[in-house]
Amino acid sequence: MHRLSHIRLPHLDLRRRAPALGLLALYAYLAFHAFSGSQGLLSWISYSDEAEVLQSRLDVRQTRHAELKARVEALSNDGLDLDALEIAARRDLFVSDANEVTIWLDP
Repeated sequence: MHRLSHIRLPHLDLRRRAPALGLLALYAYLAFHAFSGSQGLLSWISYSDEAEVLQSRLDVRQTRHAELKARVEALSNDGLDLDALEIAARRDLFVSDANEVTIWLDP
C-alpha cells in the first residue's frame, strides 16, 4: 500500500493546475481582443485612417462653404457689388442685351 501513495493520478494534477489554466485562457482571450477586437489595435489603425479621409473631406467642404458664403455676401443688399451681380447674371442666367456678344473664357 505504501507504493500506491506515491503514484500521482492525472485528474488530481489537473485539479491543481485548473486555476492557472483558466487564468491563462482569460489572458489569451483578453490579448486576442486587445489586438483584433472591435476596439482593438487593428481597429484603431483603421479608424485613424478613416478619420484622416473624413478630415480632408471636411476641409474641402469648409473651403467650399467659405467661397459660397463670400459669394452670397457679395450679392447681398448690404454690400451689393453691381459688377459681381452682372457677372453672376450673365454666367448663371445667360442674361445679356440683344445686341451684345458674350465671349466666355475658361478661368
